[in-house]
Amino acid sequence: MIRFAYGCIPSVMSLAFANTLVRRGGLVPTSILLSAGGLRFQKKRYTPAQVLPVFLRQFGARFTGYNVLAGLGGSLPFGYPRDGLLSFQQLSRAYDIPLVVSDDFSGEKAVESLRRQEVDLFVTSMCDQILREPLLGLPRHGCLNIHPSLLPDFRGVDSIFQAMLNDVPEIGTTLHHTTARIDAGDVYGQSAFTRTGSDSHLALTVKATAAGVRLLKRHVDALEQGQRPASHAMDVTRARFPYRSWPTREELERFHAQGHVFWRAGDFRRVLRFEDPTDPTARDVFPTASEPLKTAAR
Repeated sequence: MIRFAYGCIPSVMSLAFANTLVRRGGLVPTSILLSAGGLRFQKKRYTPAQVLPVFLRQFGARFTGYNVLAGLGGSLPFGYPRDGLLSFQQLSRAYDIPLVVSDDFSGEKAVESLRRQEVDLFVTSMCDQILREPLLGLPRHGCLNIHPSLLPDFRGVDSIFQAMLNDVPEIGTTLHHTTARIDAGDVYGQSAFTRTGSDSHLALTVKATAAGVRLLKRHVDALEQGQRPASHAMDVTRARFPYRSWPTREELERFHAQGHVFWRAGDFRRVLRFEDPTDPTARDVFPTASEPLKTAAR
């Protein structure tokens, strides 16, 4: 059995991913590492108390409010409606998954914890930390990231926002090897689905990361059968859209002027009820040993 750990920020989106991973995908991590210690922004780390005024000043009320709501949704210790989303604490108790709070997944304390768990794989999705050695070299099957875009397009901080801003017709998810260079490791698989005009940022994020569970499950199944999953080197020179960091004020203004929204009440209700977010238009594409990966949408 492949032993893997999952690392993320505590948000309602990462909580939905963790629930999907365990309760629908049947993939139970040896531990869940929750990123703590505030926010890294413009090469500086801010404490949780400092984040709110920084966000309000930099991004305005709507973007800040959305991030606060998402963060609170992932941090509450109690669950949601019956058969709905389990909190991280409830998920931990129900499936015997230790929770580790760390401000440095690559630091000595976190790495030693993973070493004791004898993890074969370390998986991130919606993670705000850049992984480095010795963590990158610890698991025998390496580290993987689930990135919500069709890499090499939309590398960076908020790929869903950039995809909506650029009005691309499809949203995608990429399972790739994690390297010291951000969003640049070998690709193991991609999934793409059609974006509708009514999709909010929250809805698209949950759909995209849920697709990542399918990609990860296929990867883990192959490893458990003693196979080496085929991969394809990522060519960042083929990116139609460059790496982007946090949204600018001008981008946020264009986002709203185009009629896009970050969330709707109905989106949150569906997430909290743990409704299946699988998009019927989704299609998965994987590289083979003899043929490079054909990107899911071009």
